[in-house]
Amino acid sequence: MSIHTVLVAAGKGRRFGELKQFYSYNDRPLFLYALDNFETNKNIKKITVVVPINSIKYVTKTIKEWRFKKVYNIIAGGKRRQDSVLNALNTIKTNSGIVIIHDGVRPIASEKLINKGIKLCRKYKAVIFGSKVSDTVKEVKSNVVIKTLFRENLYFIQTPQFFTINLLKNAYKKADLSVDYTDEAAILESLEIPVYLFQGDRFNIKITRRSDLKILSKIL
Repeated sequence: MSIHTVLVAAGKGRRFGELKQFYSYNDRPLFLYALDNFETNKNIKKITVVVPINSIKYVTKTIKEWRFKKVYNIIAGGKRRQDSVLNALNTIKTNSGIVIIHDGVRPIASEKLINKGIKLCRKYKAVIFGSKVSDTVKEVKSNVVIKTLFRENLYFIQTPQFFTINLLKNAYKKADLSVDYTDEAAILESLEIPVYLFQGDRFNIKITRRSDLKILSKIL
């Protein structure tokens, strides 16, 4: 079974103040840390990296300099995340196997987590990881609390996310893509396709703001 990875690194970094995926951390751009986790995994055969169109030349040069061997495609992202992933799916010519979608600014996706996701995906076809919400969560509008949500069933969702290629491609064909989806699982959910969630890794953080770099430093 072929296993492809799509590294999504096409974000605009508004909250970070610059393109965070290219921020130099210990003399390496952040996206390379995320890429490392899949380059070194023996189960992964091919990697597609999705970046802003103006960054393709820089990313191509950087990947060559750091001698990544499994990256076979560096392509332009779309206006939204779902558009970027669709661009990548269109480069995968086979409909069999597994595709793993991962954020370019999640630098610590462990080998154990990736291998677990692959194993579970073979059984369940659509697998995501998350961590249980421990704080009280309230729905608020115009500074007025509308209601308190029942946190027992709430999770913070992570990447990587794992799907059989055929399932995700078909979901993209059938879903209403005028809707903005914040992750690939939401596209399947909109079609009432079962997505299975398992406990993730609390160290698998996403770099969103500059303060997150301090957390990353402590974990590393």
